[in-house]
Amino acid sequence: MASGKKWSGMLTSNVLEDTGAIPVGKVATASINMVNLDDDPVDVRIYISESATPSESDSIEPSNLQIPGNGIYKLTGEIVGAGERIVLKASTSNVAARVTVFEEDE
Repeated sequence: MASGKKWSGMLTSNVLEDTGAIPVGKVATASINMVNLDDDPVDVRIYISESATPSESDSIEPSNLQIPGNGIYKLTGEIVGAGERIVLKASTSNVAARVTVFEEDE
């Protein structure tokens, strides 16, 4: 069972970042943390999808979600099923992100 850090890094401006799929036979409880390292607000998108290129219906937050300048976003306890992945996107390259999971058998 892989638990702990699933993905971390800087998001690239307007690029979908696939944080990796949950293995077959597993389910995960995930936490998503994003930090805006800039003084200006940033628009972010968060998806849970079976695809690395999610559709709008995979979005789990409003499409106008912003992190204020030097602000943080945290989401905890999000359930992610086998074959699903968390996909992140930011409007600038000044966002550090980390996804952690606790995986267990389905």
